Amino acid sequence: MVTGVLVIAAQCGLAGQAGDSVFMLTGFVYDGMYRPVPATHVININAMTGDVTDTLGIFRLPVTMPDTLFFSNITYRDTLLPVASFMTRRFIRLKEMHHPIPEARIFSWGNSYEDFRKAVINQPPVTSLGAKLGLPRQDPDYIPYDMDEEKIKSVGFLLTSPVSFFYHNLSRKQRSARKLFMMERNAEEQDAFEEIVSRSNISSVTGLAGEELDGFLLFLNERIRCDYRCTELQIYTEIHSLWELYREGRLQETGQ
Repeated sequence: MVTGVLVIAAQCGLAGQAGDSVFMLTGFVYDGMYRPVPATHVININAMTGDVTDTLGIFRLPVTMPDTLFFSNITYRDTLLPVASFMTRRFIRLKEMHHPIPEARIFSWGNSYEDFRKAVINQPPVTSLGAKLGLPRQDPDYIPYDMDEEKIKSVGFLLTSPVSFFYHNLSRKQRSARKLFMMERNAEEQDAFEEIVSRSNISSVTGLAGEELDGFLLFLNERIRCDYRCTELQIYTEIHSLWELYREGRLQETGQ
């Protein structure tokens, strides 16, 4: 579902200053029904300063015209918007985030907390098949030695097992196996990263489409250093930096 966020910017009496002069930007963040959206993080990723909207959806932030703002709210998709867009469009449209809800089970355990407490106490302990067979429990955070990138590249491994060290570090098959293992282990974080760098999301934060979008995506995929281990702010900050670099290159190509 697409909802709207209306942002009204005021320069607080500092009109007429140079494009790189700092001025106080005041904005109002609303949802699709023009209701205030509180607790929205608004970050100037150029100056790394920020504010949080109050109960009326208002934020105030020192900015310059070339800066870019990062909007983050748990209900909406994270979005980048240049400050200059506030002076021309005065609004931004955000897509609402849909969070999957895990399965819930309803049990008939009476009508009071005391009934609930007694029912829980009387519940038999849950025993896994491994526990029934007497097998040792595996640490959920356990990483096999040959899949642990840090251990495989350690000096200690080189000194104790030099042959295995070179095999695991130089073998393309072993490197691919470790990469696949970590991707499967961090599938949820990987999905979130791929959503941020997806074609639709990059189009929404840059305003590009068609061949221009294809060109920037190729430029981005060749140079981006962040992966699923980075925070959302780190990923968006790098996307913004590469977007500025890409635009500068395009301007030099066209001679503007």
